[in-house]
Amino acid sequence: MNGGAAENLDWLIGIGLTVPLGMLLNVLMKYAFHRARPSFDDPLLALTTYSFPSGHVAGATLFYGVMAAVVISRTAAWRWRVMAVLAAITMVALVALTRMYLGVHYLSDVLAAFAEGVAWLTLCLTGPHT
Repeated sequence: MNGGAAENLDWLIGIGLTVPLGMLLNVLMKYAFHRARPSFDDPLLALTTYSFPSGHVAGATLFYGVMAAVVISRTAAWRWRVMAVLAAITMVALVALTRMYLGVHYLSDVLAAFAEGVAWLTLCLTGPHT
């Protein structure tokens, strides 16, 4: 692993700000859109909060995205970099699929949350370097 204590602290601060502030953005978007959750006769899970965009998918996108960025920044081997990105995408996709399977989100909810998470992650990862 590369980097010293200062770089470790930078990543820790990055994680500490990216995920919570991204989740705050998600909550603000939920209140801005006021979209009701899907309704079924016999749901597997019933929630009363707003549906759009999915908080679980946004959180997973942010967390696993930051983790992939840490691996990419500290690994020279391209195979491990690709594996980190594929693992992050797989985890986010699994979260999205389970939220739809449980019947608490529409496809548009999880896609919007993924887009929101990627946009916020991009801003947080590139902003300090520009």
